[in-house]
Amino acid sequence: MKTVKMGEMTVLDVRNYLKKNKTVILPYGVVEQHGYHLPLDTDIRNAEILGKMLAEKLGCIVAPTLNYCFSGGMLEGTINVRPNTFSNMICEIVESLVTQGFRNIIIVPGHGGSESLIHLKESLRVMKWLNKSVQDTLIMLIQLWEFSPTWLKAFKSKDYHAGEIETSLIKYWTPEVVRSEITMDITKISEMMREDPDAFQVRSCFTDMKQEIPSTEQHGKIKVGVMGYPQKSNAATGKKVTDEILRNAVPAISKAVKNADNSRKKGKKIVLKDDKKLKILSL
Repeated sequence: MKTVKMGEMTVLDVRNYLKKNKTVILPYGVVEQHGYHLPLDTDIRNAEILGKMLAEKLGCIVAPTLNYCFSGGMLEGTINVRPNTFSNMICEIVESLVTQGFRNIIIVPGHGGSESLIHLKESLRVMKWLNKSVQDTLIMLIQLWEFSPTWLKAFKSKDYHAGEIETSLIKYWTPEVVRSEITMDITKISEMMREDPDAFQVRSCFTDMKQEIPSTEQHGKIKVGVMGYPQKSNAATGKKVTDEILRNAVPAISKAVKNADNSRKKGKKIVLKDDKKLKILSL
């Protein structure tokens, strides 16, 4: 295989690939505020670069990155797509890949927005519920930060969006796009967002009734939008995090794909216990 990038392949290339391998990586990112020091396409780079690296290690291909989802940020340059629109797009891409013959689809987010992730997980579950042709497909949502102890430790240290880890990764991958001068919001706002990454949202209601849907907007004093400590960043940390992800995620994904292939051959699946099922209120 000359390339792992599906977008650079021909119809014949993909046809021949499917004769030997039915795994594809599907990355997605977002166009979003990342302070004054990182570009708006930071999360796209997260997904695209790591997706390609994973494909090379796994011996599979990576589909073109979906560049848009929901950010929630409202600073200039951020492009928001409603979570349901984004989720529908991912589901339709998955269904299209399954129609072609892919059976193991590894979704790689470059953006960790809770609204997008929550909506996507449930949309994929319902899609598999309603579309019997997808029932036999392994669909995994691989949040790569979960495979890096260094990244997880940074979360505990209140380093999140456009902070030490994200800045270190971009410094390692594409240092030419990182601005040398780091600007932060005023101290009170910076500390607020480190304590709670969702504090950038200001919600208001007309009543105190829990049934009311609140209005949401971005905190008016946020001008930069950094949630962490980018001053601590360096390329060496970016390399360390990248190496951890590849070292831990590759064998985990390989094992999952192997288990799925074996289960399909045997016609058996693991039935989840009650504590794994979604709790639904029946009326």
